[in-house]
Amino acid sequence: MSLAEDLARVREESKGLIPADQYEVMIRATENLAKSGIIESALKQGDIAPEFVLPNAMGANVSLSELLKKGPVVLSFYRGGW
Repeated sequence: MSLAEDLARVREESKGLIPADQYEVMIRATENLAKSGIIESALKQGDIAPEFVLPNAMGANVSLSELLKKGPVVLSFYRGGW
């Protein structure tokens, strides 16, 4: 199963788990992000990320360049608990 197919399945299954009013808010927010043009300006697979320094899960600052010295890096952005 591709990632797109898996995400579509999860999205469909979530409809029954999330109250309708909250689900609609999430859908509108996603549509507004897409309309903003952010998708077109986002990095794509294979693009080179700019250098950055951010706190990790323990609060220590880490830089992309230092992490890359150890091997490939996977970035995950957590938007927070809802």
